[in-house]
Amino acid sequence: MKVSKEFDFEAAHFLPHYHGKCERLHGHSYKLIVTVEGDIEPESGMVIDFVILKKIVKERIIEKLDHYLLNDLMENPTAENTIVWMWEQLSPLSEILKQENTSDDLPEEAEKIMADKEKPHKKNVPTDVKLAELKLWETAKSWVTYDGK
Repeated sequence: MKVSKEFDFEAAHFLPHYHGKCERLHGHSYKLIVTVEGDIEPESGMVIDFVILKKIVKERIIEKLDHYLLNDLMENPTAENTIVWMWEQLSPLSEILKQENTSDDLPEEAEKIMADKEKPHKKNVPTDVKLAELKLWETAKSWVTYDGK
């Protein structure tokens, strides 16, 4: 089953290998959709908790790009190159999830759930979830899609 979560961020860039308006510094309101794939965990009834997916994407992508100049991270930050960079940040997803299982750093929502004494919960992050697809909108009508191939 595939599970997706949407993110928004603002960033600037210029395209040094392009001749036209986009070779000058400008900004975008980006939209990113991260899709992962895995089996539904019988205990939780979920492929992955959206809270955990949000935490991972926020730490590995959004905090590094939001209100930054993309040229500081990559030489030619086209939408295509940017989405490949994003894929590289998230593609070792199984390893990232294994780290989440041993980390004490939980999103605030997860801490509240696990602190509820009447409903005991354990941190159970599935590790067999894989990154399936990324979609990145540079404008409302222009986007790229990448599945690692």
